[in-house]
This record gives sequence, structure tokens and C-alpha cells, in this order.
Amino acid sequence: MPSALVTDRPLPVYFIGHAGVGLLFSESPQNRIVQDNLRVIGEEIRRISPRPKAILTFSGHFEAGEIHGPEVIEVNMKKGTYIMHDFVNDFHDSAPFVYEYDWPHEDAPELASEVWRHLNKSGIKAKRVERGVDHGIWVPFKVMFPPEDPLDIPVVQVSTFHGYDLESQIHLGEAVASLRNKGFLILASGMAVHSFPSLASIRAAPSDASRAARREKVLAESRAFDTAVRAVVSKTRASERRKALLELEQLPEYRRCHPTVEHFTPLLVAAGAAGDAVGEAVGVDVVEPGMSYLNVKFS
Repeated sequence: MPSALVTDRPLPVYFIGHAGVGLLFSESPQNRIVQDNLRVIGEEIRRISPRPKAILTFSGHFEAGEIHGPEVIEVNMKKGTYIMHDFVNDFHDSAPFVYEYDWPHEDAPELASEVWRHLNKSGIKAKRVERGVDHGIWVPFKVMFPPEDPLDIPVVQVSTFHGYDLESQIHLGEAVASLRNKGFLILASGMAVHSFPSLASIRAAPSDASRAARREKVLAESRAFDTAVRAVVSKTRASERRKALLELEQLPEYRRCHPTVEHFTPLLVAAGAAGDAVGEAVGVDVVEPGMSYLNVKFS
């Protein structure tokens, strides 16, 4: 039977900027900052007492399948979960070693069943599925919980909704918020800015000068949206934060920074789960053209 752990105070909620597999081997100064920021979060989670009975994750790479329609959530039930080498780029020639990466961890199907039942009781249609762990989870977790100090808390994976309805993602977070008092630490993994088309537009510029100009324009867009997100998550009233999150969609930078929404929606889930908790950025600011590695803690 699942543990009946009940906490006096709700466990915190985290949103992390998960980066790609290059996080594990790139030696760039920016990459080292992203790693250090994530290690701070890993150390915070290790210090939580009593220990969470599970980390409930939402990843930008685990969106419910289109086959279920727009109103269904998936909960992973698989035990002995394999990690997925689900990279955007083909590394077979440039960095073939990335396909050898592994991430030892603990699954908890019985706790996943508890979450599945909770979602259905909350009025959210939830299906049980079996899948691996995508790089939106295992890549940052390898940094947060290295082999010499591995994660000793099981992981339960839940999808976001399929589709572009942002309000539904906040509602999903609100539905799981009460699990924070039952031993579940909620961690959503995405990116505050995530735009491969913007990066492609820089590479496609016809000259060094135009590339530099395009890079500065994309960086300005990315910083503007990142700044707007930081202002929204710092709001302390759930109703105000919800309204402001949905209004981000109206900003001129929004579609450029999120041509698809799957990396943005985990932030909405985290904010919904946080309720009136205070949101604050964790670590050193890292914004690049087309990418933001913002981490947020709600507590």
C-alpha cells in the first residue's frame, strides 16, 4: 500500500529549465552555470525532511497523445523504466557517447496508481500508460542527483494535456496541488523560452553582419519574454498569477519564443499547483537567443 505520509506544510513546487543532452558534456561557461543552478535545486530537495514519498514530474517531452483528444492526461505505470534517448538532434556522428548514457532511478507504480485515482476523482480524465523517461527528466536529474549522490526518491511521471489550451494546464496543476500535502513534491520541466525556429533563422542569415543583427533581435525577444515570465511567477495571489500567465499569450514575443507550447505548459502546471505560494527564481540568470534556462521555486 502507498505511504500515508501527510505533511504539516505543503511540499514545494519547482519549475526547471531542463536544457538538452549537451547539458551533460558541454564545457561552455553558460552550460556550467545551468548545471550549477540545477545542483542547487537537487541539494534543496535532498534536505527536505521528512523525505517526499515521490517526485511527481511533468515534462515538456511528455504531452498526452493526440489519439486521446485534448482532455485526457496520461500517467506512467511502468516499473523498471528505461531512459529514452529522445534527442532533437542526431548525435550518432558528433557525440555518439550520448546514446550510452543511463540514469539509475526508482519507479513507483503503486504511487502512480494513487495519482491516477486522484486525477479521476478531481474530474480529470486520466489514462494509465507505460513509457520510458524522456530527456526532459533524466538529463537534468543526472546533474541534480549525480552518481555519487543519487536520487533516493521514486519518480512518478504525469503528462501535460495535448493541445494549445493554456488554461487547461493551469487547471491540471490545481488538480494535483493537494498532493503536496500527501508527500508528493511536484517538479515541472520545460523552458521559459524555447524556439528552434529562432535559432534556425540566425543560422540562415546570409552574412556575418545579418547573423549578428538577427542574433541580437532574437536575444532581445527572449529576454523580454523571460522578464515577463519572472514578473508573473513572482505574484503571490493564485488568481492574479493565473490571469497574468494567460495574458502572456498576447505578448508580441510569445509566438516567437514558443512556436509550439509543450515547453511552456509545464510552467503553467507548476504555477497552478503552487496556489498562493511565493514564486522566486533560483540561480543565476541564463538567457540565450531562443532559449531561457529559468528555474522557479514556489514555496
